[in-house]
Amino acid sequence: MKVSHQFKKELTEIFHENKLNMCYQCGKCSSFCPVFSQFPDKFNPRKIIEMANIGIPEIIEKPDIWRCTTCYECVENCPQKVNFVELIYALRNIATKKGFAPKEVIEEIEAIKKYGHILSATERIRKMREALGIDPDIKDKKEIIEKVFVK
Repeated sequence: MKVSHQFKKELTEIFHENKLNMCYQCGKCSSFCPVFSQFPDKFNPRKIIEMANIGIPEIIEKPDIWRCTTCYECVENCPQKVNFVELIYALRNIATKKGFAPKEVIEEIEAIKKYGHILSATERIRKMREALGIDPDIKDKKEIIEKVFVK
């Protein structure tokens, strides 16, 4: 594993958390984490914080960052108030931009870009919309989404 100052810079531009440097690896994040308690060999918040803090870009290529449930137990119990969940969001954003997101995440993003939502309306929802006097067809939101998403 190599340290990358470019990756560290990219991460700090997204994750404006100076407290990342404040982590002294006490392990409270891991001890309160429901995922770590069940799968300690597959998800370790301390390891993710350490890799991010040092600037090891391989962290975005690993499935570990997608295993966090974002329950905020780590944040609530961190004596240094390191916001691990926000770090996870930043790492996921970088991973997605660089093409390391899981296939399902990419498919959901594409559906949102194309339709404005992930799932299309069921027949029941179409009937409810019609009964309420709302157009039963959920229109293609591509134009609106293109204005929202920056390319």
